[in-house]
Amino acid sequence: MYKFNHFDHFDLPDLESAKQLLQAHNCNIALIKALPKNANDKNQVYIHSDASLLNSIFALEFSDREASTSQTKKLSKPGKKIPEAVFESFSWLGLDGQLAKTRACKAIVYAQYPEARLSGFLTTDGEIPRSISIDYTKSKELLPRYLLIGATKTGEAIAMIAVAPGPTFVKEFKELENYFGSSVCKALIIEQENGTKKLEAILRTHVAEKTLIGCRFDREGNTIPFTGTQVHGYTLEHACGIKPNADKNGDIFGIELKCFTRKKLTLFTPEPDGGLYKDNFNLFMTTHGYKKDGVYRLTGLHRAYKENPRTELTLKIVCQHAIKKKDETGKKHLQYEAGYYNPEIPITKQMTDMKVVLEDRVGNIAASWSLERLLNCWGAKHNEVVYVPAEKIPNEDEDTLKEGYKWKIKFSNKVLWCNKTSVEKLFQAIHNGTVYLDPAPKYNPNNAKDNKRRSQWRINDIYKAAESLYVDVNTLTLI
Repeated sequence: MYKFNHFDHFDLPDLESAKQLLQAHNCNIALIKALPKNANDKNQVYIHSDASLLNSIFALEFSDREASTSQTKKLSKPGKKIPEAVFESFSWLGLDGQLAKTRACKAIVYAQYPEARLSGFLTTDGEIPRSISIDYTKSKELLPRYLLIGATKTGEAIAMIAVAPGPTFVKEFKELENYFGSSVCKALIIEQENGTKKLEAILRTHVAEKTLIGCRFDREGNTIPFTGTQVHGYTLEHACGIKPNADKNGDIFGIELKCFTRKKLTLFTPEPDGGLYKDNFNLFMTTHGYKKDGVYRLTGLHRAYKENPRTELTLKIVCQHAIKKKDETGKKHLQYEAGYYNPEIPITKQMTDMKVVLEDRVGNIAASWSLERLLNCWGAKHNEVVYVPAEKIPNEDEDTLKEGYKWKIKFSNKVLWCNKTSVEKLFQAIHNGTVYLDPAPKYNPNNAKDNKRRSQWRINDIYKAAESLYVDVNTLTLI
């Protein structure tokens, strides 16, 4: 008999037993896929037509790997760069309940097919579940296998292989709904005391209808005054007991908190990773900015396909569209033609060389944001977001005013709770102008310390924009 190991979970009777194993590691959802006979550590495991399914619940780092050299498939396009998404944390769950982290599990995105496949299953100790080894898939007694990948609120991946599970498990699997439009992955919701309820209780107790002095935590966790423009955000985080962070996985329990004093707010601030802006920031500013008091600035709203009259730059979403064409023999070949993003076509079919560009009147790229750059800023961190309205008012209490507390922050008893987003929704919102670029960089030729780079992606009204950015939007009354 084939020798399995401590990562192969045999005879799971039902999905509830799998739930309990993943629940013990704080997973609140799991993807399940029945593995075909050829799925092993060498062939890679097909997950979806792209990585958006994974990006919505797992913390991933996107980048480009080497160009494709494949000549074996009809739709292969040699020379095209292949995006990959590396899991920040991917672990195998052992039979003893312990976790073993992989070296670098990743989703490799083949946009020309399109498909995303998982690879890199080796743990730091050089092990994998024996049930997905290449030698096992060549054996004559291949048993049914199911891959389960649980996700925590912070985007960690906890994976396990169910080998030859019971008939109830198989029946329940078939009854599950497919997840996120996937044809092969189903979603298993894991009930537990989740972060949503915990955060709701914190907001109800420490924030709703409270007026608090403007403050923040220092590095040592001490409360200190804060008087900057983001005083409302820091004060909210302080009230919730969380330290300021730049964590991709959300502010608390894997949930992102955004405090705002106006309905117009900034969603995120990724800098360009292409164009003149990246190659020569100073030349970008002197070419496209305006000069005032010896300092160059570039400001103004840039909505998709509408030229900004001041900068004479236009924001566009460009990509390469795959076109099947016949040669003189009648054989079909895949060719790529430059074009614009079309919201009527699934984004999975438009991801080749996809980017957002700022273009001048003659087609020069002033700045560009690659698909990978935007994916790194929009994903698991934004899959559950709580927008908290607040009002900034002057502090008139003499005692705390003397201590440097210039402001007070008055919080509402209602918050906007948003769930489930995707890169598709983000690009649709950029395309229709709901999300726009509102830059504010500065270049001082005489003082480099005065220079700043600021690329703000904003929305005019969060209450209206939320409906297009998220699947579930709820106004929650806390008190």
